[in-house]
Amino acid sequence: MRAQRQELEGDRRRLLRLIAFFLGLACLVGCSRPLDADECNLLLDHYTELLAKSLNPGVSDEEVMRMQRDARARAAGDPEFARCSAKLSRRQWECAMKAPSADDVERCLL
Repeated sequence: MRAQRQELEGDRRRLLRLIAFFLGLACLVGCSRPLDADECNLLLDHYTELLAKSLNPGVSDEEVMRMQRDARARAAGDPEFARCSAKLSRRQWECAMKAPSADDVERCLL
C-alpha cells in the first residue's frame, strides 16, 4: 500500500513538472510574439495623445486625432518606425501602453 502511494506521488510530480514545462513553453511562444504593425500604430497613437495633453491640457479630442493622423503619416515614411516590431519587445510595448505620461512611455522604450 505504501509503495503504491509513493508511486502515485512520483507520477503526480512528473505530471506537474510536465505541465509546468508545457506552460513555460507555451508562454515562450505566445508571450514573446513580436509586435505587429497595428500594435506599433497603437503605441504611436498613445504616445501622441499623451504628448499632446502634456503640452496643452485643454487640447480637444479632434485636435488629438488630427495629431495622431499626422504622426502616422510621418511614421509611414520613416524607416526607423518600420522596424518598430523588430526593435521593441512585447514587455516594452505593454509597459508603454500602460504609461500615464509621454515621459513614462519613453522610459519604457529605453
